Amino acid sequence: MVLRLLQSLFSTAPDSTGKFDPALIRAAIERVVDGTDPRLRMARHYRKKLWTAVERSIEYVIEVVDALPPPVEIRGHSFMADPRLRALFTSTRHLQEILSFGKELHHYRQRISGGLPTDLYAVLRTERIEKTVLGVALEGDLIRRDVPQTTVNFHNHRVTFPTGSETKTRREVKKRAFDYLIEAALDRLVATRTQKQQLEQQQRQLLQKKTKLLRGANATLRPLTDPQAATPNTPAGIDKRLREIEVELGRIRADSATLDDHLAKVVVTLREPEKHLRLDRVTLTLDHMNIKVNQGASRNANTLTFDDVLLGKDRRITTLLIRFPSDEILPRPDFFEEANRLLYLGSQPRLTTI
Repeated sequence: MVLRLLQSLFSTAPDSTGKFDPALIRAAIERVVDGTDPRLRMARHYRKKLWTAVERSIEYVIEVVDALPPPVEIRGHSFMADPRLRALFTSTRHLQEILSFGKELHHYRQRISGGLPTDLYAVLRTERIEKTVLGVALEGDLIRRDVPQTTVNFHNHRVTFPTGSETKTRREVKKRAFDYLIEAALDRLVATRTQKQQLEQQQRQLLQKKTKLLRGANATLRPLTDPQAATPNTPAGIDKRLREIEVELGRIRADSATLDDHLAKVVVTLREPEKHLRLDRVTLTLDHMNIKVNQGASRNANTLTFDDVLLGKDRRITTLLIRFPSDEILPRPDFFEEANRLLYLGSQPRLTTI
């Protein structure tokens, strides 16, 4: 039921005042609570406290996904015609295999009844790696060796959110982006619990270490009373670290003592979605070997624009909205038939010549 309401949410625009249907916002709030901590329903006025933050996240997700450019059309000749595709894929065959054999396309075919639509829309996602290597460069009539060059490679290609229309694919991306923000809120709650558990474990280990030291033959009372002797491996040093841990634990317990505190953390995350999910337009000038070239250089190169989705602080995914004909999808290979063919060829007598 909540999923169907979310589909409606990302299929309709806000009214003239910029507000969404309250029933849809309530459904989104329930999805947030289910995805973070269902106990939040016991907090007073949890819907009221989440309302503005959830609305902000929804507006932001719609804004980000609507900013993606129109789909790139991919057909048989596209690899040679579009320099972006030549940068992303190693060959036409590589491109066809990525479009044809992805898990999400397989699941989509299982979900729909009948044949595939004439054209499929999806999001191509991949990860970009830039690495500095030593290569060869031509400067005028001179060939220079061991020149630092930046190579750009794309890997982990996936075709996601396949549907029969651009509108439906964009809607699926919006739903996934909203769910990602819920995951970010959950991560914040889990991080606090994890930090608390790690500190408590460290506290136990230090107490055990202190006990062993005090039981040792060389243990004296001097390290307990002399600050100069308070190294990490002495009872005095251990006591110092234990006091620091207790201060940290006290702060964490104060910050997460009630459900209202947990709810406040979720609200903060959803109120600032741009800290967890962003769209970054990147321009690269690459030659035919995917080596970065300075703009205006004499060598042949293409200036390409990609849209990167930034997740959290350090994860970056290059995305491309695409459209491709379903009749160009490669047939799934029959591994049993191929194995039999190889066995048959292997059993044939070889002709020899004299």
